[in-house]
Amino acid sequence: MKKIRIVVADHNSSYMESLSAFLRISEEASRFIVTYFSEQGKLESYLKRGDIIDIMLISPELYDPMLNLAPETCIILLEDDQLSTRRESMEAVFRYQRLNQLISSILAIYYERNQSAGKLLARSKKTKVITVYSPIGGCGKTAIATNLSKQLALNHAKVFYLNLELLNTTRLYFTSAEDNPSLQIFYYVKAESPQLLSKIEALKKYDAYSMVDYFDIEISADELLEFNEADVKRLINGIVETGAYDYIVVDLDSSLHERNIAAIKECDQIIWPIANDVQSLLKTKSFFEEELKLMGKENIVKDKLTVLLNKYTGSMVGTMGEYGISVDGYLPFIENWINMQSSSEILGNEQFNQELQSIIHDKIIVELEGVSTIG
Repeated sequence: MKKIRIVVADHNSSYMESLSAFLRISEEASRFIVTYFSEQGKLESYLKRGDIIDIMLISPELYDPMLNLAPETCIILLEDDQLSTRRESMEAVFRYQRLNQLISSILAIYYERNQSAGKLLARSKKTKVITVYSPIGGCGKTAIATNLSKQLALNHAKVFYLNLELLNTTRLYFTSAEDNPSLQIFYYVKAESPQLLSKIEALKKYDAYSMVDYFDIEISADELLEFNEADVKRLINGIVETGAYDYIVVDLDSSLHERNIAAIKECDQIIWPIANDVQSLLKTKSFFEEELKLMGKENIVKDKLTVLLNKYTGSMVGTMGEYGISVDGYLPFIENWINMQSSSEILGNEQFNQELQSIIHDKIIVELEGVSTIG
């Protein structure tokens, strides 16, 4: 597994202790090998050894153009003044920002300077891509996808929630202090930009309540309608290539648009919610009967399928066997969600999440060791 080697050089030892403590307990810890220096002499002695350094994060007071650094080392100044980060000659980051955002800023610069880094980091973790899809509207796909993301994070996993719905409702569930629209990500995907990994790091957001990363994408139906199979594959693999995530949860709408079919083909597991009604059973049965025509190949869906009966009240409508459907888990009907008021009400329902955790441990986490890579 390729790790990023970082040297941090700064006179402010208490700041370095905070950064070191954050990286030790952070889910990012497995991505880095970090060495710290607060004295110029010790730094220079270390550099004379000629060890590989991917990123040199250094305060302006300690930086010297004559330092023994390889040309490929990405040098980033650690500035006290936010305005100073706009230097033309050198890359810089503002030290007094939230530490998770600081790491994202550093990686955004690194990936932009070193565009082959992602290929070396690809699948550095066994990232599992989970798609939440069903042709049934109103069956609770987004409620399941967002809760699934949070509950996976509670299992000490690093999770990215990716909403590819035509009309997404991400802002109802996730918010961030850095919330600015991430819509630019679609431009970099469609342009096949070599800076994609850099832009993923720069444009992603972090929801502290759910502990999930995501894109804050404003509703833009025209952008999503133009998203094709190659675009979806490029975006998902770009997130994988950051090497940061155990799980990517892809939230889809119920259409059979090309982007949804692409996400289904690209994923490792499909969570397929159905509602407790005959319409859901008929639509699911019809999809499987037409799978060859819809997907171009049989068993693309069935081989990855986990069916969840959502809004379950204790009794079944119809017999699953009649429709050729096997249910893998049951999620309860939550009456309070009819008049939901906040994300905490949706993401914090104990009854729903107890059942979801059981499904996670029975159907998702146990399979992670054997997850296949995306081609």
